[in-house]
Amino acid sequence: MNASLTDLVSSLGNTAVDLLEAGEAEGWSPSTADDALSVVDVLCVALAAHGGPLETSLTQVRAHIAAAQRSVRRDLPPAPRRGSAAAREEEQDGTARFRAWRDARVHQWPTPPRARRSGLDA
Repeated sequence: MNASLTDLVSSLGNTAVDLLEAGEAEGWSPSTADDALSVVDVLCVALAAHGGPLETSLTQVRAHIAAAQRSVRRDLPPAPRRGSAAAREEEQDGTARFRAWRDARVHQWPTPPRARRSGLDA
């Protein structure tokens, strides 16, 4: 391998921005979200190997990644009846929006965020 670690991290930063831009254009599906979370998890494992506070923090991050992956893989309970208190609660806590995204045939961002190239490649 000819590239240095610094070069690879810079390239990864640019690839992450490209990934976000592709997600804006094409839309994130549950399977692509799950795959992206797996890549982040691999990086966390590698960095956590240095131990100490880095390991402690990244162990917590990995637990959140695992929870996010379970949420895109697992079935949700049936949607509550429209207008019910449970439906209003799902609207407030974001479950309704998540359900609509996960169950959609086409996955588009309603209002895509704007990814900008940062100083990673400087």
